[in-house]
Amino acid sequence: MKLRLALTGGIVVSTVAYLGLVLVDRADASLRERLIDRTILLYLLAFVGFGLVAWRNEVRPLDKRWLWLVPIGFRIVLAFTTPTLSDDVYRYQWDGHLVAEGVNPYAYPILAPELDGYETDARLAANNPALSSPYLPVAHAVFAATDTLLPESPHSFQAVMILFDLAIALGLVQLLRSVGLGEHRVLLYLWNPFVIIEVAHGAHLDAIMVALTVWAVVLTLRSGAVSNAAAVGAPVLLALATLTRPLPALLFPVLWWRWSWAQRILYGVVGLAVLLPFSFGPGWGLFGDPTGTGVFGSARSYANTFRFNSGVFHWIDELGVDEQLARQIVAGALIAVLIGVWLKARAVTSDRALVRLAVVPIAAYVVLTPVLHPWYALLGAALLVVVPPGPGESLRRWLLLAAPMYLFATFIFSYLTYRDPFNYGEVEWVRLLEWGPTAVLGALTLVAARSLDDHDHTRQASTKGANSATVRL
Repeated sequence: MKLRLALTGGIVVSTVAYLGLVLVDRADASLRERLIDRTILLYLLAFVGFGLVAWRNEVRPLDKRWLWLVPIGFRIVLAFTTPTLSDDVYRYQWDGHLVAEGVNPYAYPILAPELDGYETDARLAANNPALSSPYLPVAHAVFAATDTLLPESPHSFQAVMILFDLAIALGLVQLLRSVGLGEHRVLLYLWNPFVIIEVAHGAHLDAIMVALTVWAVVLTLRSGAVSNAAAVGAPVLLALATLTRPLPALLFPVLWWRWSWAQRILYGVVGLAVLLPFSFGPGWGLFGDPTGTGVFGSARSYANTFRFNSGVFHWIDELGVDEQLARQIVAGALIAVLIGVWLKARAVTSDRALVRLAVVPIAAYVVLTPVLHPWYALLGAALLVVVPPGPGESLRRWLLLAAPMYLFATFIFSYLTYRDPFNYGEVEWVRLLEWGPTAVLGALTLVAARSLDDHDHTRQASTKGANSATVRL
C-alpha cells in the first residue's frame, strides 16, 4: 500500500508542478522576473514528487512505463513553455542562422555592421551582443541544422535538446548495465526536475555534450571486448563532446589508461581537424582583441571577466585576494585534482570504480569554477546514477548523493538574479542557501567515502579469507 501511494503521489505531485509551470508561462510568457517566486515553489514541489518516486523505485523498481513514459511526458509539457529562465537559446538561433548562411560565427560580434544583412528577431534577443560566438563548432553544427529544418522558433531547440536528453538516458542504461548496476537507476536522471527544467524548458546545448560524453564512456568500456568500431568511436565522441563545450576534457585523465596511444592521438586529431577550418580568417582569438573574435576569443573574455554563483572562487575572492589571482588559484586546484585522478585511474581495474572516479573532476569543476550557471552541472547529474550502492555494497553509499542532490534542488534560487529586469545581480543569501549546506554535506561525503573504502577493503579481505578457508577444507 505504501509503495502504491508513493508512486501515485509522486506522479500526481510532479504532474501538478509541471502543469503549474506551463500555466505560469501562459499567464505572462515568462517563468522569471515577477513570477520567479511561483516558479521556485513549483520546482521544489516537483522535487518532492521526484523524491517519492525515487524511494519507491529503490524499494521495488518501477515498470518501464512509469520509468520512461511519465518523465518523457513532463518534458513534452515543458516544451510548450517559452525559454525565459535563460536567454541562451536566442544566441543558439542567431549563431545557427549565421552558420546556415555560410558566415563564420567567430568572425564578428553580433552588433557588427557586417552582419546587418542577416537580421532576424533572434539577433535582438541574443545575449552578449558585443562578443562573437562563445560556442564551439559541434554546437554550431547542431544549431545550423536546427535553424535549417525548423527555423525561427526557440521551441525547435527545445525539441532537439529533448532528443539529445533521451539519448543521454539510453546511454546511461547501457552504462549501468556495463558496470553491473540496475538500469532502474536511470530514474535518478530521467525524473530529476533539475534535468527536466534545464533541458526541456531551457533548451541548453549541454544536452548535446552530455549525450556524446556518456556514449564515449560506454564505448570505452566496450572497446576492449567488442569491436574496433567501439575503440575508434570512444575518442571520436569524446572529442566531439569537448568541441560542444570543453567540460568533457576533464574525463580525459580518467579514460587515459583505458585508451591506447592510437586512441589518445585520435582524440587530439579529431579536435584539431574540427577547429582548424573555423580559425581561417578570424584566427584563434587567444590574445588581444576585446571584441572576442576568433575561435576562442569570446570564451577567453568569459573566462577572464565573468563570475556568477561561484562557491570556492567567491570565498577566496572575499578574503581580499586579487580576482585574477583567485582565478589562477582555482585553476591550479582543478589541475591538481586532474593529476590526482589520472594517477588514481591507473590502478583502477573495475569498470564501476572507473566511472565513479569520473564524477570527481566534474564535481571539482562545479565547486571551483568562477561561473556556475545551473545547467553547467548537467554532466554531473548524468554520471551520478552510478554512485548509489550496487549488490553487496553498503547502503551508506546513498550519503554520497546528499550534497549534489541538495545543490540541484536549490539551483533554482539562483534565478532570483533575474527578478528585476533592470538590475540584474547576485543575491548573497542565495549563495549561502546553496553553498553553505552543500559544503557541510560535501565534508560529510568525504568522511563517508573514506569509511566506505575501509568497509569495502574489509569486506573484500573477509571474502578472500572465507574463500581460502573453503579451499583448504
